[in-house]
Amino acid sequence: MDPSIIAPLARVLLRYIGGALISAGIAISPSTLADPDLVQILCFLIGGLATAVSEGWYIVARKRGWST
Repeated sequence: MDPSIIAPLARVLLRYIGGALISAGIAISPSTLADPDLVQILCFLIGGLATAVSEGWYIVARKRGWST
């Protein structure tokens, strides 16, 4: 495997694995809220927000020449 691809590949994998864990509710304890439907909605929103922020950051990095 080409060493120059390891950093971008790791970034992408961590981004989507983290988003999936948050969306599935694994990274957030459901016991913090009493309503399970509300917890489910919040998990999906937080997962989507995490993905949007990371993709937005990548767009900014690409425009400014920070990405490879």
